[in-house]
Amino acid sequence: MSDAGFELRLERAARLIADEAIRPVDAVAIAEAAIRAAGRSRELETPRFAPRRAWFALAAAAVAIVVAIAGSLVLDRVRNDLGSSAIPSTSPSPSSSASPTTAPVGVPNGSAGGSWLADIPADLEFDGNPNANRMSLTVGNGLTASIDLVGRTSGLLRSSFVTLNVGEIRFTTESASSGAVSVRGTPLEACQPGDVGSYQSSTSVDGSRLTLELLDDDCPARGGVFARTWTRLLTVPNGGGMGVVDGFDPIFMVELPPASYIVASSADARTIYQDFPEIQFLSFKDPQGFLDPCDLSKGRRSIEPGADAFVAYFQQLAGFTVDSVKEMTVDGYRAVRLVVHADENATCRDGRLWEWQPKAEPVDGSAWFLNPGVTDSLIIVDHPAGTVMFELLPAPNSLEDQVIGSIRFLHALPTTP
Repeated sequence: MSDAGFELRLERAARLIADEAIRPVDAVAIAEAAIRAAGRSRELETPRFAPRRAWFALAAAAVAIVVAIAGSLVLDRVRNDLGSSAIPSTSPSPSSSASPTTAPVGVPNGSAGGSWLADIPADLEFDGNPNANRMSLTVGNGLTASIDLVGRTSGLLRSSFVTLNVGEIRFTTESASSGAVSVRGTPLEACQPGDVGSYQSSTSVDGSRLTLELLDDDCPARGGVFARTWTRLLTVPNGGGMGVVDGFDPIFMVELPPASYIVASSADARTIYQDFPEIQFLSFKDPQGFLDPCDLSKGRRSIEPGADAFVAYFQQLAGFTVDSVKEMTVDGYRAVRLVVHADENATCRDGRLWEWQPKAEPVDGSAWFLNPGVTDSLIIVDHPAGTVMFELLPAPNSLEDQVIGSIRFLHALPTTP
């Protein structure tokens, strides 16, 4: 788990609530969620930790702030745009699906909000970015859409849009394109301000795929990029449901319970989470260990690829007890479920017992830990691309089998046409 600091998480949660429609506030549940979070680690953005005795005061403050915000919304309902998160259920149902606060005309269930991902086909090239391999269609507040090249240039082909009829979307170029687009080596004419393009949109039954079919576009470059199938991206603020996680290779699809999620990113790690009520989905690739769980300065412990090596690491790690190891499969790949806890009587100077860290030396100091008495339920997959590990928190979690069972590893994303 990860440690961004309680105050930062509280601020993020409050900001999310301010963007949602009114829903009942369960002050007791909020306080309990904050207290539970005290025993769990979060990705370190700064190496700070609030002592356990402080969490009860902070939890009480959280209740007061959230109730005050909820009360203020009675007088001032905030605007919800196409990219807004879905309203979470106070008691998420495994069979329910996220629904937005408003569903714009022509966008089924508001599913075009957020970001959508596609592989860049071999015959499509963006000038100055010859090695870009993935792009996202990013839908922002204010009904705008643009193309981001993953890890590279962003804000390309920026257009405002409106929805018309059933599924028709009309884009209008906001500013001249800053980069050329070529298809099969032939440059396409760049967009000019005011260029209009019409597309027919459709989504898959599970809401994870968005297809834009070109009807007509004054801008050939936009037509060459927008007109294809896109896959819903979960590594941006989202409302749960089915989507793709792209923090590392292999990328994978997963279905999350309905909730308003935000994302914490680190090297080869993604945490998709909501604090109130607490739910977190964590994914890692090739995690590595520590020589001493109480003293990071003693260095890293290398862990060989594979689930067995990771289990063996915990079996010898001081301060931890392995409760169970169970064979399973994830999307047809061999995996194990490792249940481990930090011993109640384990003592470290700051109270935390460090578990693992990214394979590459993290420049942000990110690492994961447990407090004494807290349990982890880790799903460790032997994948040809490396060791892939998942966790659903709080653990143990009744939704674990459902979420882990929905995971599908992808070799490629659909890029039709």
